[in-house]
Amino acid sequence: MLGASEQRALACVPAHVHSGDAMDNTVLFVDFEESDQLRARLQANRLVWREHRDGKDFVVVSLHSEPEDLAALLRTVEAWHAERGLPALRFELDGRLYTLLVQAPAAPT
Repeated sequence: MLGASEQRALACVPAHVHSGDAMDNTVLFVDFEESDQLRARLQANRLVWREHRDGKDFVVVSLHSEPEDLAALLRTVEAWHAERGLPALRFELDGRLYTLLVQAPAAPT
């Protein structure tokens, strides 16, 4: 069991240490025709902006500090994308490019 001084010391340790790079806590969605609508959807509770770099346009979304926030963001984007019937969306995270595939709902039998 920890003593009071150890508990106070642990309480001062941040759960997430920021590296100083502003892009560490962001997801970059490759710009597409309806990206302004995605920005509008996400701006209700996130910091969202457009950025041009490396010859590409991106919609940049800031992540919250909660560990599950990336999954929540991707579920929100996936649902938004599926509502529009768009099959895939490319995004960059930690310098790697990913594709979010959206499956169409199963046809009723």
